[in-house]
Amino acid sequence: MEEKYRIDPELNAVLPNLSEEDYSSLEKSLLTDGYKGAPIMVWGDVIVDGHNRYEICNKHHIPYEVKQIDFESKEEAVRWMVRQQIGRRNLTPIQRIEIAEKYRPFYTEKAKENMSSGGKKYSPKEGLQNSSTLSNENKIDVRAKLAEVANVSTDTYSKGKKILESGNEELIEQTLKGEKSINKAYNELKASQKKEFDKKIEGISSSDLKSELQDLKENKRKEVAKKVRESREKYGIESPEYDEAKAEQLNVEIQINELENASCNSDGIERVKQIQKRYRDYLDVFQEDVNWLLSMEFYKNDEEITSSIHSELRNCMERFKGVDSLITRMTIDDLGCIVINK
Repeated sequence: MEEKYRIDPELNAVLPNLSEEDYSSLEKSLLTDGYKGAPIMVWGDVIVDGHNRYEICNKHHIPYEVKQIDFESKEEAVRWMVRQQIGRRNLTPIQRIEIAEKYRPFYTEKAKENMSSGGKKYSPKEGLQNSSTLSNENKIDVRAKLAEVANVSTDTYSKGKKILESGNEELIEQTLKGEKSINKAYNELKASQKKEFDKKIEGISSSDLKSELQDLKENKRKEVAKKVRESREKYGIESPEYDEAKAEQLNVEIQINELENASCNSDGIERVKQIQKRYRDYLDVFQEDVNWLLSMEFYKNDEEITSSIHSELRNCMERFKGVDSLITRMTIDDLGCIVINK
């Protein structure tokens, strides 16, 4: 069959990619049973659903069925394609979010167009006035629109997006399979990130802590402030891009606060370590001296008092060991206080 339809790269990006195993299985089924099921959907000469079946049928000259569908714009075509994928089978919330994210570029572009309408440039001083000239129907909340497509709340959508972008493959897979809810996975992600940050702080020296703190204050703080300003000027203060930039700015300030506390506490930790080392060194020397004294005999006014002295020395040594146990378990908590670990 002569090929007469094409695959639009931009629309193709919206469609799910089949794994090699699934593609091979589909190819085997078409070769064995022929073309069955729903027709290949096309918009003019562009395929909007069934691109894998179309590719395989053309490759092996297998007859196939085609059905035309009309759209007013590419945006409408993408919306239809996304909803087709979401409604095709039972999906977990995060799977619906993953599919809906493919529609983000179209909403983002539309939001940009609306922000620039009216011929006025958004400025820090006039931003609120300019944004108010846009009618409510022209404003686009990208996050809200995508959450609507995925049939989840905006809060759930934001959490799901952060999970998908986290790089934690195990957590992503567990959430995609429905083994963990988005809320549970998100809380685990935040706890994991906090643990990694704490471990990072614990593993570096006081001078490195101060160096990183300086970098956060002098570079990262300026970087996120610029991002906040640019997102405000480009998208407006009611946009999700501005919200995300502000959230990143808040996160930097939290890190600065934690590092400042850690930097102060690291001095206390170093002091505790010095005390612990000095006491251990002293105890080793004292133990040697006590052992030597325990090997000697003692007399007072020609009366042997060895047993009494040895007993006192042993009691003294045990008390020093008790203090050593206490000092060994000392550390500094987040508030800069000395705590004794169990």
